[in-house]
Amino acid sequence: MLKSMTGFGRAEVSKSGVTFTTEIRSVNNRYCEVSLKMPQSLQNLENEIRELIQRKVSRGKLHVFIRMDEGVEAVTRIHFDREAAQIYYRMLEELRYTLNIPEPINMNHILSNDSIFKVPDDHLDRVEKMRPLLMESVELAIEDLKKMRAQEGAHLKTDFMERLDAIDEVCEVIKVLGAERVPEARKKLNERITTLLETDNFDRERLEIEIALLADKLDVTEELVRLESHTKFFREALEDGDSVGRKLNFLIQEMHREINTIGSKANHAGIAHHVVQLKESLEIIREQIQNIE
Repeated sequence: MLKSMTGFGRAEVSKSGVTFTTEIRSVNNRYCEVSLKMPQSLQNLENEIRELIQRKVSRGKLHVFIRMDEGVEAVTRIHFDREAAQIYYRMLEELRYTLNIPEPINMNHILSNDSIFKVPDDHLDRVEKMRPLLMESVELAIEDLKKMRAQEGAHLKTDFMERLDAIDEVCEVIKVLGAERVPEARKKLNERITTLLETDNFDRERLEIEIALLADKLDVTEELVRLESHTKFFREALEDGDSVGRKLNFLIQEMHREINTIGSKANHAGIAHHVVQLKESLEIIREQIQNIE
């Protein structure tokens, strides 16, 4: 299933008066990059959470927010460190004096420093007991995120298919226009041959070179065949689904190369117009691919 790298996932789980809420916001990125914000008391679990997310998600920049609510009982277990608060206050006062800041120190400045609160000695044991609940909230949020990314991927897949159909239709038109050019080109070539034969210094080798060059310049069949082959592989990749963003990007580059060659060979206003259409469709696909996992 095709997946977008844009999405949002949220999960909330509770047990024994403790509630964990995990939110994950995801945008496109070349690799899987995780930005994690969580309570200081849970920092020892950060690596485990990060590894869990990176196992489940292959690409994208993920902003993860984890909130823990232990209720009133947990608050009563926290102790106020009077000495730490006094030291912090004196430091702020000294800084205010040094920088000549007129604003007085208030309670909000003091409370912004978490170190003035003491966590009970059994904190690590309690965190370990709550770990399964925390990891459950993270896993559920990941699943919610992946569900949204899959929905967005389905919409992109539909759009890709429609644009690929349009590209194939334009290629058929270019085939017809290219075939119509042959009689006209043959007439001009005969005129050129007649002119050369009438000259005293007729050079047969030069004539053969001109014929070869003209034939190569007119024929875009090879480029059209390769372009159709790329659209076929593109569709197959869309059906494969998982982590195909890089492969699709490569195919788009190859398709762009063939279209450019057709444009450079086509000395025909109608074909040039359709080449512009192809480039426009391809550019839209290229931009959307950047958001595919």
